Amino acid sequence: MIKKALAVLFLVTLLAGMVEAQDLAGKVGIGLRADTFSIRKFVSNNLGLDVFAGYVGSTRTGQTDANMLGYGLGGFYANEIYKDVLLEAGAVLHGWQGIDGTTGNSYTGAAIIPFIGAECFINSHFSLDGQVELGAYGCTMMGNTRSTSLNVLTGSLGAHIYF
Repeated sequence: MIKKALAVLFLVTLLAGMVEAQDLAGKVGIGLRADTFSIRKFVSNNLGLDVFAGYVGSTRTGQTDANMLGYGLGGFYANEIYKDVLLEAGAVLHGWQGIDGTTGNSYTGAAIIPFIGAECFINSHFSLDGQVELGAYGCTMMGNTRSTSLNVLTGSLGAHIYF
């Protein structure tokens, strides 16, 4: 089922070049995605960059983290598939640092996370979007591997104000 959905999205992306796109080149947006603050810039009508950071508490391998700082840099390809609706695909280099709430030990982690998503412009200055990410995560704590999890499927919602 997932393979069929990805194949359909890929086909739609290829055919979407026939739709007249709005001018996105140079637009800069600030906003929120899930639990992070993000800055997004379209470097052309079809290519964009994301920079993000956030302070969160989350669960890894059944333990609650007392503190976690996440940060990252991403790039994406966007294609307008309908008036003011973009289909986006890209990847994020994500890192984090935290303190385990159970042991008090600090840890670091990193992941390269490919994603596919859609962004809908409500008007020329405001958008809502959603992404589905497929990640491979790795963490170390005091030199030991804390957790490794492959093929983690997650989703996130975001909103941006563009200038």
